[in-house]
Amino acid sequence: MPNPSIASEQLCTLGESPIWSVKEQALYWVDIVKTRIHRLNPLNGHVDQWQMKFQIGSIGLANGSHLIAGTRQGLGFIKLSDGSFDLIADPEGNGKNNLVRMNDGKVDRRGRFWCGGIEDPGCSEIASLYRLDPDHTVHNMESSIAISNAICWSPDDLTMYFADSLKAEVWAYDFDATEGTIHNRRVFIDMTDEAGVPDGATVDSDGFLWIALFGAGMVKRYDSNGKAERTVRFPVSQTSCPAFGGVDMKTLFVTTASQNFKPDDFKREPNAGALFSLETNVKGIPEPTFGRRPKIKPK
Repeated sequence: MPNPSIASEQLCTLGESPIWSVKEQALYWVDIVKTRIHRLNPLNGHVDQWQMKFQIGSIGLANGSHLIAGTRQGLGFIKLSDGSFDLIADPEGNGKNNLVRMNDGKVDRRGRFWCGGIEDPGCSEIASLYRLDPDHTVHNMESSIAISNAICWSPDDLTMYFADSLKAEVWAYDFDATEGTIHNRRVFIDMTDEAGVPDGATVDSDGFLWIALFGAGMVKRYDSNGKAERTVRFPVSQTSCPAFGGVDMKTLFVTTASQNFKPDDFKREPNAGALFSLETNVKGIPEPTFGRRPKIKPK
């Protein structure tokens, strides 16, 4: 496998939530700290930016020229034509500057947006994992979380993955795709002995989990039994989230960060916060769109 290369030199303080749009053939990602959304056209390297007025923890594709987003203010739509935000729900209920902001989030294959929180500043176990349905109802799916991360699903939709970075554990749940429910939580990967902590994750079409280890400068690939199959190392320490994209869905994009960096840190890691990419020998799975359910063929 080739070494990672820089896909975009836009240096993020906290790059997160890469999401590939098959329709646009472009990659979206966010800088939580700088309150920006980026969009990369890999063919020409052009990057569009949206400067927001509040922190965006995660994004997903939505109908029209919209993104669904988990933010400091709650869950809602971002209109790309003008960068406006339409609040759907504020499950933390503390107003515009919630102590618990939304962090990692993904759209499942039935069009629901799952998004977990984080106390910021702080990291007490007071956050929750929420499910936002297409009818805009919100459901609390897991509580007593410190740092929500690694939300994704196995290709057969029978397993959901989720991590609490503070606990250094990646959990697996039995997932009912029809009902949108999770059961039987168990430890899928214990990362307490790893150099970094589990951050963002994605799955490939072969059912392997790819997860970034924040602080360790690597992304690891795990099989369905939680066994590490390969490790990709990066020239920066704060690897934050992987996502598949590209024309053939074989390009792995990885966001990074430079959180709490001092000048000497940038001397060691001048590309900290850049977006990286590498070509793989496996295919990713196109990300679903919020509110859009798959067509079911009549029996």
